[in-house]
Amino acid sequence: MTDVARILLCAALVLPGLTFFGCDQNADAPAASEVRTPAAPGSGLSIVFVKVDSLQAGYTQVADELGRLEDNFLKAQENHAARVKSLEEEVSKLQNLMQQGQLAPNRVQAEQQRIARKEQEILQQRDMALNSIQQDQMQIQQRFSERVKAVLEELQAENNYDYILNQGQNSAVLITNDAYDITPMVLERLNAVQDSLQ
Repeated sequence: MTDVARILLCAALVLPGLTFFGCDQNADAPAASEVRTPAAPGSGLSIVFVKVDSLQAGYTQVADELGRLEDNFLKAQENHAARVKSLEEEVSKLQNLMQQGQLAPNRVQAEQQRIARKEQEILQQRDMALNSIQQDQMQIQQRFSERVKAVLEELQAENNYDYILNQGQNSAVLITNDAYDITPMVLERLNAVQDSLQ
């Protein structure tokens, strides 16, 4: 049963991390209106960047969805813990009855089989709950990625950007000039759409 607690603890640590990981908003970042305009045709490439890690934290609908998912996980964890505790109490009572010789051998075997079935059911319920939460998380991430891509494509078409880079922990871009950061502009558009994740 300690493996169950370990799995739930790991999931509990990972889920909040998804909500706040990479909240890399720079207080000195330029406002949407301060982002430099692209270079004129023939004068060089027009390159801007966005902090995708920061978008997830700043996109209110994603934050709300991840908060709901975290609440669901905590409820599932509580339900699982209650079922495990109940089973442990049953096993303890059964052991006491066995030690006192109050159960016939065939009854002991039947009770052991019943306890094993109940333990299996508890594990299956836990797995189903975790799978459901994981599926929800993947759907949220997919809708988030699709919406961000759509906004970036709109901005690229409107402003004739040659490249929109991602500056963050897992990107190849190491150093950027905040004057070319379009993260605030992207967040403004993401949060303006009320039904994108409903």
